[in-house]
Amino acid sequence: MKKLLFYLLIINGYINLYAQEQTVMRYNYLGKLILDKTQPEKIEEYLFVLDIDSNQSSRFIELALLERKQAIAEIKSQDELMQTLRTYRSKTNFTIFYSNGILTTFSKINKTIFTYDEPKNTLIWKIEPGNEQWQNYTVQKATTFFEGRHWNVLFTTAIPLIEGPYKFKNLPGFVVKAWDDEHHYEFEFANSKKITIKNWNLSNPKDLITPITVKQYEKALKVYQNKSYRDLLIEMNPKNAETVPAEFAEKVGLRSNPIFKVE
Repeated sequence: MKKLLFYLLIINGYINLYAQEQTVMRYNYLGKLILDKTQPEKIEEYLFVLDIDSNQSSRFIELALLERKQAIAEIKSQDELMQTLRTYRSKTNFTIFYSNGILTTFSKINKTIFTYDEPKNTLIWKIEPGNEQWQNYTVQKATTFFEGRHWNVLFTTAIPLIEGPYKFKNLPGFVVKAWDDEHHYEFEFANSKKITIKNWNLSNPKDLITPITVKQYEKALKVYQNKSYRDLLIEMNPKNAETVPAEFAEKVGLRSNPIFKVE
């Protein structure tokens, strides 16, 4: 209960800050993703952004999801909502905030938005000796096992930041490339620029956010992945049980390929 009240206070604070503008550095990453495990040849490309403010706090999110959240927070009618949903078709559902050594994840499973905190030092890296070249940067390679995936990254000290895409925030440099061993997820730094934004925390008073632990999130994701598409349709409307085609009995986890990998 105390943690829930704490998050409600934070959300209320976010709402009060909604209209404030601020200048941030935006680092663009090209994401190459395989979102359907049954089609490993289908690699889709999406733009992700890493925004860093003057306090060295950061957020990492798919650009289409960012634009979708910003648009939804300002809609005033059902028609505007439907138009927004048609316009901004994001493929991922996670947002990572980082501040003062803590990673805060917001991730949607089905219709529920979950949030959980974890120290950035949760990731234990093995840094390989020697340097190599990546584009115009001298980089080092590091590896880790995290959230069910074996990750590889290239980082550089040429960009004076201890930052990177997703949750890769605790290496002695700036991560310019990250990929898992299966090449289901890959992020490559493209460019950066200074921009002015508002609503840093992407607050929306209509969002119902459920605080949980990492273990609870992993369990919820496993439960969701083990459901069938038929189960999900029946949860939406029990009457769907009479009309759902047989092929919808397939489990979500046979195709779905979230960045947090569960078995």
